[in-house]
Amino acid sequence: MIAPETGMKPGERYRIDSVERAPQFPGFFLDGKYYLGPELQTAVGWLEGQTFVYDMLDPNGEPIYPDRVVGRIESLTLVMADGLRLAVELVPYEAEAVQPAATPEPLAPKRSMASPRLAGKLVVITGASSGIGRATAHAFADEHARLVLAARDGEALAEVVDECAARGAQALAVRTDVTSNEQMLQLAEQAAEFGNGRIDVWINNAGVGAVGDFAQTPLKVHEQVLQTDLLGYLRGAYVVWPYFKAQQQGILINTLSLGSWVAQPYAAAYSASKYGLIGLTEALRGELVGQPNIHVCNIYPAVIDTPGFRDGANYTGHALKPPPPIYNPQRVARAMVDCALKPKAQVTVGSAATLARVAHFLLPGFSQLSGWLTRRGIQRSPAIETSSGNLFTPPSGERRVDGGWRQPTKPSPLLVAGAAMLVGGCLLAINRSRGRHR
Repeated sequence: MIAPETGMKPGERYRIDSVERAPQFPGFFLDGKYYLGPELQTAVGWLEGQTFVYDMLDPNGEPIYPDRVVGRIESLTLVMADGLRLAVELVPYEAEAVQPAATPEPLAPKRSMASPRLAGKLVVITGASSGIGRATAHAFADEHARLVLAARDGEALAEVVDECAARGAQALAVRTDVTSNEQMLQLAEQAAEFGNGRIDVWINNAGVGAVGDFAQTPLKVHEQVLQTDLLGYLRGAYVVWPYFKAQQQGILINTLSLGSWVAQPYAAAYSASKYGLIGLTEALRGELVGQPNIHVCNIYPAVIDTPGFRDGANYTGHALKPPPPIYNPQRVARAMVDCALKPKAQVTVGSAATLARVAHFLLPGFSQLSGWLTRRGIQRSPAIETSSGNLFTPPSGERRVDGGWRQPTKPSPLLVAGAAMLVGGCLLAINRSRGRHR
């Protein structure tokens, strides 16, 4: 966090005034780090409180400044050790001057727009380092929103900030663990500061998962899923609520799942979280009487192609693979933007989610059928070691939007049989329902 005594603000760039016969500083400060070029790949200096540490070496490999300390920054002035004072100036933002760092996947082409629809709106996205969150950051960047991106993986967040800057948006990375009350409060405070006192849209998206037999999955694993997927959302709503109430305006968007309607056998804590989120959001809506401009929106995606199945905890002893149909994360991202523009109480992404909801409602024994299919699918997969995945620490490896699961494959006989049973059961239940009404 930038010391307020420096006079700098998060998300803004600052340069040190160039004066003849004085040391030259060709780079700029951004969020407490000092970069030499606009590509934002490597910081060569940083602030420790108000102290400017500059890792600059002479030809012999020795620090140019004793102990690498240049001086202190006080009220937008660099005070060097010899008493020289240099002004620290705000750099006007120029999107075209920023080039993206190497990205893990090609950026989607920017659509042409004379006036972006969310320009200047302050949008917070948790879980922004990969998957749906990263895709959503791109989608809001295309609308030139002012973004605050949160996740546990600081390096991946820096990549997303660069990707958003390449799309013409200003973005601030705030390393955050949604299971921490203190870090979530700090996230809201930094977001409001970056948004000049406002938070317009808050997206609860950070999520983890654990798959395994209920009794054989450690209790602390179940608890961590609930801490992230349920209480993490409650914390997000709690810290942004005062801003929405003070503004009398704001949009809370929650990433739920078809698992909010359809129980997920072998993922009991995940199911408990997603079912619980419906109760949380309904309760929040019930408190908004007389607040017509504060909205709570729920997004219900079907199975989405993200790294989640690779990164999640796995206590089954077998490799996991998401069941088709698998949908593009950008579809969820577009739904988020649409809700920010025109709030809706609930939006379903992917027709499979709607079908599963209807089947669960109409077909007796659906949970048992789902459990049987899941168990058979797991047992037929290759054996691997159990793992806690990304539950307690950020995952290793490349962070991406896509999980790489949408490869054209031939459906297995088990999948075809399961789909036939599902559809057939739905039709049978619907026919019986019609017969009763007659």
